[in-house]
Amino acid sequence: MSATPPLRRNGMLWAVVAVAFGESEAAILAGRLQSLGIPAFLEREALGSVLPLGIGIGQIRILVPEDAYELAMAILYPAEGTLLTDGLESDGEDWEWEDDESDPH
Repeated sequence: MSATPPLRRNGMLWAVVAVAFGESEAAILAGRLQSLGIPAFLEREALGSVLPLGIGIGQIRILVPEDAYELAMAILYPAEGTLLTDGLESDGEDWEWEDDESDPH
């Protein structure tokens, strides 16, 4: 992730720790940080804020106080270059239930 300049909000400097492309991923990332006591907020692109949530267009940036940046990065990227939510995305396969002939229902 490339470094972006900190953002000043309410007199504090905030740094971007991740960019998500959907509400669910953004909520997971921010929630993980918040559950560990790190303040986090989401900043949506203007386009994403006017479209229905399910569309999935537009980036959502996850920000933390600048002094919590290093800790947040260690939490969100537990392995070099791997975001906490990597692997949670659907692989495009549809789920199918297997018929179990021994089940009377």
